[in-house]
Amino acid sequence: MTTAWNKKGIGLNPASQIHYIDHLAVVCILMEIPLLFLEENDLLLGKKYYPGLEAVLNPYSDFSPEYLISHFDVSFMSDLWDRCVMQEKYSALEEQYNKRWRNVHCPHGFSDKGFYLAKCAMEDIALLYGDNMIDQLKDFGVWENLRNYVITGNYRYTYFKKNRDFYDSVFEKEIQSQFAKKQPIILYAPTWLDLENSTTFFDNYHQILGKLPDDYNLIIKLHPRLELDDVVTYYQIMGLYEKKPNVFFLKDYPLVFPLLAHAAMYIGDMSSVGYDFLAFNKPLFFLNKQNRDSESDRGLFLFRCGTVIP
Repeated sequence: MTTAWNKKGIGLNPASQIHYIDHLAVVCILMEIPLLFLEENDLLLGKKYYPGLEAVLNPYSDFSPEYLISHFDVSFMSDLWDRCVMQEKYSALEEQYNKRWRNVHCPHGFSDKGFYLAKCAMEDIALLYGDNMIDQLKDFGVWENLRNYVITGNYRYTYFKKNRDFYDSVFEKEIQSQFAKKQPIILYAPTWLDLENSTTFFDNYHQILGKLPDDYNLIIKLHPRLELDDVVTYYQIMGLYEKKPNVFFLKDYPLVFPLLAHAAMYIGDMSSVGYDFLAFNKPLFFLNKQNRDSESDRGLFLFRCGTVIP
């Protein structure tokens, strides 16, 4: 579908990252463009969980730079794609098709992780959540590298509110039904073992799961990459606790806001889910794995909004 600005756009998730779907699907709905899937399972997730999404399945064999530039004008991606690398790859095709290829970077959430955020300044066009993200880019010394950007706010939250009844129904059927009793929910959403060694899942699981009070339910929203970080420990932890009636491990699940809306409190580390949870004005607890000073460390800015656990 042609967008209002007369460019034919397409959403792309070339590495089939499940946690990107929640971000790309909403952008594509707002822009009235299709989201192209390369895996059928991902396509089914898109169709199931995102009302209004035009989900398209495309085989790997047809997926190439020439296919994209011959059918579209601009891509929307959550993967990092340095504009210099992109221009080098597409320069010959741009001349052949007499058009300039553009790419819009859609961050998969907003967090205080510096290594990833700093790289988005080298994107062709970047979507920015707001002033805090701009301040981060300036603090990292990369703001001047950013050429084109659009300030969007948290469009996923806006989309969730518009479809609240639908998502409440999904939550009741798929999440609430997993617990033996209906009682206050704690959401634990650890990030993965990234370049900053951010995850607390492998270090703190016993403190959270082993000491969970009986009168609370606990959802552990597992980052898709945690399984790859330590396969053995990952499944050992699940094996220890998955049969508890008030514990539910949520694996390969793209939705975020339906969980936040029904959680009484949040426990996290450096995941972007913590920033999303601010919209609900509920208690946040942060695991300070590396004992950094949240009052002076710009990289722990979100921790100032909750209770820090050493």
